[in-house]
Amino acid sequence: MKKTIKIFTIITILTSIVFSQQLVDGIAAIVGEKVILSSEVQQLTFELAQNQGINLATDQSQYENLYNKSLRELINMDIIQLQAEIDSVYAKERDVNTTVDNQIEQYVIQLGSKEKVESYFNMPLKKIKENLYERVESSMIVQKMQANKFQDISVTRPEVIQYYNEHKDSIPQIPERVDISHILIIPKPSKSHNTETRNKLLQIKEDILNDIISFTDAAKEYSQDPGSANQGGNFGFIPKGTFVKEFERAAFSLKEGEISDVVETEFGLHIIKLIEKRGKNINVSHILLKVEVGKEDNKNTINMLSTIKDSIINGDDFDKFALKYSDDTDVKDNKGHLGEFPINTLQIESFQDIVKDLSEGKISKPFQSEFGYHILKLNSRKPAENIKLDTHYNVLENMVTNQKRQIAWNEWLNDLYSKFYVDIK
Repeated sequence: MKKTIKIFTIITILTSIVFSQQLVDGIAAIVGEKVILSSEVQQLTFELAQNQGINLATDQSQYENLYNKSLRELINMDIIQLQAEIDSVYAKERDVNTTVDNQIEQYVIQLGSKEKVESYFNMPLKKIKENLYERVESSMIVQKMQANKFQDISVTRPEVIQYYNEHKDSIPQIPERVDISHILIIPKPSKSHNTETRNKLLQIKEDILNDIISFTDAAKEYSQDPGSANQGGNFGFIPKGTFVKEFERAAFSLKEGEISDVVETEFGLHIIKLIEKRGKNINVSHILLKVEVGKEDNKNTINMLSTIKDSIINGDDFDKFALKYSDDTDVKDNKGHLGEFPINTLQIESFQDIVKDLSEGKISKPFQSEFGYHILKLNSRKPAENIKLDTHYNVLENMVTNQKRQIAWNEWLNDLYSKFYVDIK
């Protein structure tokens, strides 16, 4: 699983602690023609605090350092995005949306409610999503640029040996590692929730057709797609092959000006309006409503995982159940096997908590993460050990390669600063 965001318990944070130090709507920097607002920097500062386990309510001394670090990161992303536009490097809209939705869910988990999230950032949730969408998109583009420009950098054996001889007394240990497998089930909304959402979307369509509201205004008011709602649901001209197949099939079958029936995709339910078609490119707008999962749906998922666990304990094959039931997109390739990881690098904190107390060969109780509900199997556990040249050459090679790539990346980034306009306020 690819992942992203750590979870920790946060004490209620008073808005004044942070916002007394920065003007929320002030301009923090200008990159090219892009303005970076202080509120955007504040949003990233909050996430850095999460990931580093810092409670800004009790440790205000960390705020300025995190704020400056966040500002520099946002400037870097904007500079790289300017170069990416020249190089025609883009991020997939659906990948950005998925990451944005997951992060918003984490905001709610950390602060307790949508209302508290809006209060903390001093802006409506829609604006928070807009800020986040731009940053996630930029981050994905940065990753692509790094892969495109620096993945071919490698090191020679003499370079690795030299690095080891010069740093062997300061090279950290390989930490304790665990080899794990899992089965993920994402709770599915009940038919009644699906029908309720579908009927709401059909009513919106009817209001549009009866000229009670325009498609653009309806998208701004109702659509739950943070990437397009503020633009009236419009994507602009998009080439064929960009959208998920259900969406694309419906969109390309429409006549100009026509609105589709309800279309169901992995993201929820849509109605789509075709604005214009130019060969294999279409200009479409949509309204997305997500089908909410209820408490009973979560309970059913937990019961299902408990039943699967009991069956495996009684002799059934873990791989078989993973292939049959897991919603992990990589399950067909890995049969639920996630691999070997240092415990402290597991990006899903609930995995860290579960695996600490799990014995080799045992399967956990069902538990929840930001992705859904899991059962986790601990295949093996390896103790911490010192890195040695003869037994850990591959580890050292990766270490030296990453360092060499980072140096090249920093040099390239410095060149971009001289190429594009940057004004830090």
